[in-house]
Amino acid sequence: MFDTLVGIAFSLAWLWLVCGIAYRVSVWLGARSRFLIPLAPAPRSRVGVLGRLFLEVFTFRSLARANRTTWLASLAFHYGLLWTLVMHLRFAYEVLPIFIVPFIRFGIWATLALVTGLVILLLRRLLIDRMRYISSPSDYLHLVLLLCIALSGVLIKRVWPTNLFEVGEFFRGTFVLNWMPLPDHAGLIIHLSLVLILLFVFPISKLVHGVGVVFSPTFNQRDRS
Repeated sequence: MFDTLVGIAFSLAWLWLVCGIAYRVSVWLGARSRFLIPLAPAPRSRVGVLGRLFLEVFTFRSLARANRTTWLASLAFHYGLLWTLVMHLRFAYEVLPIFIVPFIRFGIWATLALVTGLVILLLRRLLIDRMRYISSPSDYLHLVLLLCIALSGVLIKRVWPTNLFEVGEFFRGTFVLNWMPLPDHAGLIIHLSLVLILLFVFPISKLVHGVGVVFSPTFNQRDRS
């Protein structure tokens, strides 16, 4: 019964995640700026705008110009998280795809980058006065939640392993509403509970900024003055 409830919760969480992000995107698409407010210096062509957005999304160029320490921590966190998400794609397949093997092999370095980046970003908000002043409780909670997910995942993989085949069967079942039993593993339950919280919080929080930056008029407008 408990496994079924967890499976239903994850099925609802996937649906909520997709629909929530789609709704946010639809709102941003319908809220175009009436004024030209590109962040100077701005490109004059559409190709230049695409290049600027590419640099912002994948290299955080404006953050690099503002603060190198925060930039490096953000790069470590975001790319460590991306690497970790690719590793977790193994649970979507019955047979492990070849392209995921290198990600798993070097996964420990991605996890180290992820945790290091999160710790630096959290300490930055705790120790720097101007960051504490502009930080809301949710800013701390998001970082703590992500850090707890990462550390509990490390615990499961390195210290307190579980049956990954059964975990894969469970997750594949949540996509097709065929809920399978979970391994009897307290650490896994803690990890999955934290992930569930993240999935439900993500579309209604600042964490969706990775999608929102593309719709920011300061970055996606040309200099037509």
